Amino acid sequence: MAASESYEFAWICEVDPSTGSVMPRAEAGAEGYLKEISLSIDLDSPAGRGPTGKAIRTHETQVANAFEDADFEPWREYAEQYGYQSAAAIPIVHDGTLYGVMGVYADRPKAFDDQEASVISQVGEVVGHAIAAGERKQALMSDELVELKFQIRDIFAALDISAETDGTITLEHTVPVDDGEFLVYGTATQNAIDTVARATETIPHWQDLTIRSEGDSTSFEIRMTDPPVLSVVASLGGSVEQAVIEDGDYQCTIHLSPSVDVRRVTDAVEAAYPDVEMLRRRQISRDHDDSKHFQRHLVETLTDRQQTALETAYHAGFFEWPRDASGEDVAESIGVAPPTFHQHLRKAERKVIDAVFSSPIQSVG
Repeated sequence: MAASESYEFAWICEVDPSTGSVMPRAEAGAEGYLKEISLSIDLDSPAGRGPTGKAIRTHETQVANAFEDADFEPWREYAEQYGYQSAAAIPIVHDGTLYGVMGVYADRPKAFDDQEASVISQVGEVVGHAIAAGERKQALMSDELVELKFQIRDIFAALDISAETDGTITLEHTVPVDDGEFLVYGTATQNAIDTVARATETIPHWQDLTIRSEGDSTSFEIRMTDPPVLSVVASLGGSVEQAVIEDGDYQCTIHLSPSVDVRRVTDAVEAAYPDVEMLRRRQISRDHDDSKHFQRHLVETLTDRQQTALETAYHAGFFEWPRDASGEDVAESIGVAPPTFHQHLRKAERKVIDAVFSSPIQSVG
């Protein structure tokens, strides 16, 4: 950014959620400016009312004119000293998770009109997506994991849901479909499936319930939109290994990469469920199972769309006989046309088959 003729200076900062401090991580185009200024996320502090503080709080791009905007007053002297007349703060965000803010400065007034602000905002989205993808890959390939286990007593009362507390509901698999949207697959005992339906009607981010198969245990699919905990965990490359509601009491286990800021997850859990109790936090090692190691490497070869198509088809029962879900059903679940679903599925199947059969076969005898 700083190397272009349009801008004079660019920098990237991170936010320490425990202290609220803003920490510069990289800069280009000028030296010394960041040493002169102070920044904050505190709205009550003048240092927190500029474009950077606003971008951190709102997750939206903010622009300022150094010599016209009153909120820029704490940095006006230094902007004049370095020749900056306009500034923009672009949040680096993916799926609601803020990774940092990129500041960009220009030597001309009102440099960031609506069109230019829209263009540079896309840079923040691209960088955020790349960071999230890197964290997901690191979590997928890491041999060490952080395990968190939470419990909520009488979760239906905590969520103000009038429901029977008998029976067991298990949320077993999660497939990210789009930004902020997930398909969650689970099972419920016969005396608990009505409770799942009532929860879907009551919990705002539980959008749609689809029954996939019935018997002693009923299989179901729930579409969730912006679930507060799941969104944060997924954006950090983690996974909710299993969530179980048994006789009204809820427990869930979350796995994260050791490099992840665990507090972001615990804060999200506590904000969504004030009555939650953390039962366990520990570091664990993955089982040294060749099949699981092979599976992780195989998943790495799939594109996001191919993985979504394959996982959704599998968990929805597309590969069962008779099928629990048709190609049209799965396509509708992931929001694409049936031919598009089949195209992604066929490419994913080819990669799986290639991985299984491409190794040389050793002769025996």
